[in-house]
Amino acid sequence: MGLLQKACETYDTFQHLAGVEVQDRATLAPPGYISTRADIEITLIQDGTFKTARAVEKTEPKIIIPVTEDSAGRTSAPCAHPLCDLLVYLAPYEEKKHALYVEQLADWAASPYSHPQLQPILTYIQGETILNDLVQYGVIALDEKGRPKNEKALVRWRVLGLDPADSGPCWTNRGLMEAYGRYYASRKEGWSENLCMISGNRDVLARQHIKGIIPANGNAKLISANDSSGFTYRGRFDESWQAATVGYTASQKAHNALRWLADNQGVTMGGRTFLCWSPQGKEVPSPTGAMTRRDRRSQPSAKNPTEYQKQLRETLSGWRVDLPDNADVVIAAFDAATTGRLALTYYNELKGSDFLQRLYDWDKSCCWVNGGFGVQSPGLYWLATCAFGNYRENKWAVDDKILKQQMQRLVACRIDRAIFPVDVERLLVQRASNLQLLPWEDRQRLLFLTCAAIRKYHYDTTKEEYGMSLDRNNTDRSYLFGRLLAIAEAVERSTYDDKETREPNAIRLQSVFVQRPLYTWSVLKDRLIPYYEKLPPRLREYYRKEIAEIADKLSPNDETLNRKLEETYVLGYYHQRAYRKPKEDAQETATEATTEEL
Repeated sequence: MGLLQKACETYDTFQHLAGVEVQDRATLAPPGYISTRADIEITLIQDGTFKTARAVEKTEPKIIIPVTEDSAGRTSAPCAHPLCDLLVYLAPYEEKKHALYVEQLADWAASPYSHPQLQPILTYIQGETILNDLVQYGVIALDEKGRPKNEKALVRWRVLGLDPADSGPCWTNRGLMEAYGRYYASRKEGWSENLCMISGNRDVLARQHIKGIIPANGNAKLISANDSSGFTYRGRFDESWQAATVGYTASQKAHNALRWLADNQGVTMGGRTFLCWSPQGKEVPSPTGAMTRRDRRSQPSAKNPTEYQKQLRETLSGWRVDLPDNADVVIAAFDAATTGRLALTYYNELKGSDFLQRLYDWDKSCCWVNGGFGVQSPGLYWLATCAFGNYRENKWAVDDKILKQQMQRLVACRIDRAIFPVDVERLLVQRASNLQLLPWEDRQRLLFLTCAAIRKYHYDTTKEEYGMSLDRNNTDRSYLFGRLLAIAEAVERSTYDDKETREPNAIRLQSVFVQRPLYTWSVLKDRLIPYYEKLPPRLREYYRKEIAEIADKLSPNDETLNRKLEETYVLGYYHQRAYRKPKEDAQETATEATTEEL
């Protein structure tokens, strides 16, 4: 099964919502309709007399409007929509475009499939007063040639004074939708049919496909063919349609379903839109964020790894109730290299049980203590942003082209069970080795992300699962030096008052410490001497004892002591920094804690 087949299946599941407005949700467009945003609303009475007009606020939801196959994919060539259209088609100053609109609307109004709202609109348009009326109500402004400055403003209609079932807005009138469906079907009678590769049935083939199904990519089309001069298909086929015979009905269903999904739940990052859904209509967790459920987002944070694992198992069990094992899950990413062509950059289909297990496995191994928020799994956005972005003007910023590529890498890594990207881990370690460049809050976030990435990468490559609390038995050189760096920072900070903002020597020399740890530690140790004198005796003794204990684990004859530290030094630094003495050993006041708690 492919993307369009799953999109058609999705449309069939939600067919009862086609054309039905749902609060705070985009409307699913039926075949022959597209979802778009109106700019102007004109109200008429039953005889076609103008009543009022207003500008439509940008905050108002999109509407669905009837279209022909050609107008739904129109570009520069004139082609009118049947009812709601741009001012350039409705006003008479562009004779060719205006004539196309009037001719098509008149044909529909005169057909057996007409609707009471059509004749008032046709009468008003034929009166050619639309520009004057809109100017009088202050809705538009004209240029020196008497044309609207925004001739691409789309107009929607409201007709009053008809029977209750027919009065009101045209974009929500079910009778009008059904009438247009029958009218447009009658225009296709007698057209040749062929095998639709999407549905497997014989149908009238689509000559054009809907554009703009992913709002972030403008008018780009998912299916399109260059003209014969471009030689895109010639040499293989005589006509473009021979490359992929797609029926009109299947094309309309698939494209409208994708547009509906993108409007309601698409996640766009760097211009690339990610979709994840179940064609059976089941709720699914996001592949870009932590595995959480709506009904449990207010639960207390997990204070330790045991509590986190318990909550994660409960979350998995809850999702398995809502998302059956045999339900399908589709994950897709869309992007446009040009304004006219939309690409499917990632696609995967999984069963519900497999999808949930993969998210669970990722969150189980890619997690760390996030300060007061407890143990968490980081979102993919922050992993990509902090690894590949730059910190400017008190915020992280990353180039859109880089962000979308890295987001897709991480999504694919999570969904396809690939090894965590080593470059992402190393970049985060590099950033975490220059903490002095960041304010306190962003410093904590970066350390959280870095430790989670280190834990995930090592689990994927060696199956070693790092703990989240201080390991006094760990003899890894880098881990021990990380602990020493945290103690050096704590000694100096313990002498600061509440207003002190100066960075300790340990933080200022951190990047050098990573490259030459033994040499830099000797410098730091000498600089700690005046700070020891300011500490209470018990706290001074505690720090010295901690340093001696760590030094005993470092062999003085080890030639590797001064080599560049491995990434595990960040874990040692984090653990020591977050460590607090057990209550039974605490002899000093609260100010004598080894370090600030994250």
